[in-house]
Amino acid sequence: MFDEVLFEQRLKNFNPEPLITPIERQNEPLEIAMVTEDEKNIDLAKANYLNLLNNEEIKQISEQIIKKFGVGTCGPRAFYGTTEIHLELEERLARFLHMEESIIYSYGFVTISSAVAACCKETDVVFIDEFTSVPIWQGLKAARSRIIKFSHNNPWDFHQKALTVTNCRKFLILEGISWTTGQLCPLPAFLEIAERFKIRVFLEESYTLGVFGESGRGLTEYYRIEPSRIDMIMGTFERAMGSIGGFCAGSFTIISQQQVAGSGYIFSASLPTYLVGVVLKGLEVMGEKPVKFARLAVMFHRFLEECGFNVTSHPEAPFKLVKLGTLSKAMTVHDFCRKKGVHFIRNHNELVINLNVALMDQGEKLKRVFGAMKGAADLVN
Repeated sequence: MFDEVLFEQRLKNFNPEPLITPIERQNEPLEIAMVTEDEKNIDLAKANYLNLLNNEEIKQISEQIIKKFGVGTCGPRAFYGTTEIHLELEERLARFLHMEESIIYSYGFVTISSAVAACCKETDVVFIDEFTSVPIWQGLKAARSRIIKFSHNNPWDFHQKALTVTNCRKFLILEGISWTTGQLCPLPAFLEIAERFKIRVFLEESYTLGVFGESGRGLTEYYRIEPSRIDMIMGTFERAMGSIGGFCAGSFTIISQQQVAGSGYIFSASLPTYLVGVVLKGLEVMGEKPVKFARLAVMFHRFLEECGFNVTSHPEAPFKLVKLGTLSKAMTVHDFCRKKGVHFIRNHNELVINLNVALMDQGEKLKRVFGAMKGAADLVN
């Protein structure tokens, strides 16, 4: 017979051991203080490259879509999760990227890992950069493919490794801009080698979509490469596009494969319609923002170098990686700028500064950022 009193007592006394050992942090807060961007604070911590998060027209579109569709479909794409807005964005993206088809996912990280796992198999060989990002690694872990790493952004080393592999399907996965180093991929050189050895090419464009190329199409436009030479372009909407989710674009065959084998597509609830609408409107209002952003990126990069900072990211990268050498110097720069109302990310002895195109039109804010960075440089250099 069920004894409710005994059950409640046992439940009260139940105190299981933790599954993992808690990490002890010293001299670092466990929570990140929220910063509201206003006249006193300039937020260069979040990725909002084209300033679409602050676009009033996009906010109004989102509100209208929520009133019509609600905040989500509560189902995967194949099970009550597809609306006409999802299909419209997929068609629009394919045309924008000059590809046959596209597919959208509800989360950026899962987009990349699912796409890789859906296409690469255990019998395949996959060539990747030594600094390949975590989402790609997660996809390869699920695929169980044989992995061959080459030196960072080094086509010659890739060529030498490609010479050693025959009689199997081969893939090359590249990042437009490395999540780890901020360096730009020399795509034309890699493509030439891949085509010579008949290797399929996947290009991850999370940090180049919207900010590279005159219209923001990414590296194919930047390098003037025919998009059909890339088997699949993938990335997130969580950097320049002011939304959440991710996308893949390629041939009809490779997109169809994901519709039946992409775990993030099949098992996850679809991207909320208002977030789909954000990307649609973002593509519409992008205009000359990519060109303006490129000028800002180069100008900001040169300014940091003139201040004496060691900037390791590419001059046109949308985020700036600044190496300070020691934790003490990084904390000094970060804290000095924070007190001046300029906020960015400190990752141990490295600073990550995400740019926003709005700085090009807000001279006073840009002047404040430069003033804070120059003052901080004087303290540590």
